[in-house]
Amino acid sequence: MSVIEQSSEERSKLDRVLRKVSRRFVWFLFLLFVINYIDRGNVGIAALSMNHDLGISASIFGLSLTIFSIAYAICEIPSNMVLAKVGARRWFARIMVTWGLATMAVALAWGPTSLIAFRTIVAIAEAGFAPGLVLFVTLWYPQFYRASAQSGFMISQPVAGVLGTTVGGLILGMTGFLGLAGWRWLFIIEGVPAVILGVICWFYLTSRPSEAKWLSADERATLEAALKRDAEERETMVATAGERPSILTLVLSKDMLILSFCFGCMVANYSALGGWMPQIVRDIVPPHTPYWQIGLISAIPSLFTIAAIPFWCVHSDRRKEKFWHSVGAVLLGAVAWEIAAVSPLPQVRLTALVVASVTTIAAWPIVFTMPAAVLPRSAHPAGIAFLNTVGIGGAAVSPLIMGIIRDTTGTFGPAMAMMGVILAVGSGLVFFVPRRLLNAGAPTRPALAAQAGD
Repeated sequence: MSVIEQSSEERSKLDRVLRKVSRRFVWFLFLLFVINYIDRGNVGIAALSMNHDLGISASIFGLSLTIFSIAYAICEIPSNMVLAKVGARRWFARIMVTWGLATMAVALAWGPTSLIAFRTIVAIAEAGFAPGLVLFVTLWYPQFYRASAQSGFMISQPVAGVLGTTVGGLILGMTGFLGLAGWRWLFIIEGVPAVILGVICWFYLTSRPSEAKWLSADERATLEAALKRDAEERETMVATAGERPSILTLVLSKDMLILSFCFGCMVANYSALGGWMPQIVRDIVPPHTPYWQIGLISAIPSLFTIAAIPFWCVHSDRRKEKFWHSVGAVLLGAVAWEIAAVSPLPQVRLTALVVASVTTIAAWPIVFTMPAAVLPRSAHPAGIAFLNTVGIGGAAVSPLIMGIIRDTTGTFGPAMAMMGVILAVGSGLVFFVPRRLLNAGAPTRPALAAQAGD
């Protein structure tokens, strides 16, 4: 019996347990993700003055973001596999403390090479955090509770965009305080919270339900039974005849490669917005606009995205539909990029960038649940890490594309047009993934029977 076929009494009991789990974790995971995205993206707002001080061109700045992403990607899967063995509590504590210290060290940069070196250390220290949190959710929530749960802390992404650009713009104004440039203060101040929260992780997080002393024995049994049923259903749906394929074979299957490529295109979109939005805004606003105003305007796409993520993910879970909630949203984002590229009106360009942010980032938590729909549970850690690794590949490509085209053409228009093309290709390929897998778990028995017969 699948989770969705339970009686109303059983569903109600499970819902109560999961609400308790969410009260315990979601707010804390939200906070961790906010700090994570601020520290990952603070170089975008720092670039407004840092690039001049260190003699960095748009192409070199894009290269620094690309190298950061490559280093992150190389360490991603090993980090996630270690997390699966040692537990989230220990590994998240290690990740956060080391990346916080590394972020503070970026303030010591004295030129392009040193900046790239320090940022590479940040990437190595941070690798595995985002997919680790996704894996953490799969250990606590059945399949069709995950998008809603992830939206609770993935909304931290646009929240971090708001805080990172607005607060970062204010910190840039500290130039001269104690003889340091504002961008150096930015890295110092924003690295401290990660260290503090890393220590708290060690005492607060619980790695898996069986270790949750804050749940009663009956609550633990209810949750573990639901997770077991969910895992058995997934195993049945993805099982193949004959010898069981290796994890590597499963992760490199057609469906996983397509989903991962689509996610990579979505992350490329986010990386382009996060890394270049302040500089795009500076090209739009009048000369000599204060940093804090540029930061505030740069936060507008993130503000709208905050409202969209929970609505879109809850709607997807309630409708038991993932395909159009992901593909449709990303296609709309592709169109928005093209409008932003060709419009001569600053207001239209900014509005289009808002739409590109809202649509693609709102679909992010939904796409993150898809590896669990096409892979058996034993392959979830590697699958989620692979998905995120390909995503980091997208993050590696887009900044360099943006920087080179910006230096070559003197404008961001052609670079934004390229982002639209990338999103369109990525989302279009998902049409080749069987929808019966992506939408598995529809609430009617006939639908389940049809899926089992496919």
